[in-house]
Amino acid sequence: MPVWILDSVALIDWYCGRRGVAPYLERILSGEERGSFSTMSEVELWQGLRPGEEERHEAIFSLLERIPVDGAIARRAGQLRRQFGLERLSLPDAVIAASAALTGYRLLTRNTGDFAALRSVIAVEFYANS
Repeated sequence: MPVWILDSVALIDWYCGRRGVAPYLERILSGEERGSFSTMSEVELWQGLRPGEEERHEAIFSLLERIPVDGAIARRAGQLRRQFGLERLSLPDAVIAASAALTGYRLLTRNTGDFAALRSVIAVEFYANS
């Protein structure tokens, strides 16, 4: 059974009802596959929250496994930034990628610009924004 780690873009797309991420979430919600998210994605999503969206926001997170940012993830994120370049890989994306690397989960995103170069170190799948 595949286990996905949804990056911030995938979570936002799901929240906004964008169709590209829908097939993955349907399989997660049906129990065919498992889904998770990095605490870093949670930070990113909370910063963009508008008044009145709290309950729906909590519902998204309650359906997925939370991957806490611990020392091992922090260390790996720093190594990834050093390896791929500080200007190329943002701190949030490095933490999300490190979470995928250390759990062995497959990263789900449509963010090809930031994650395509990481295919050599993590399993990543890109979906289209349809």
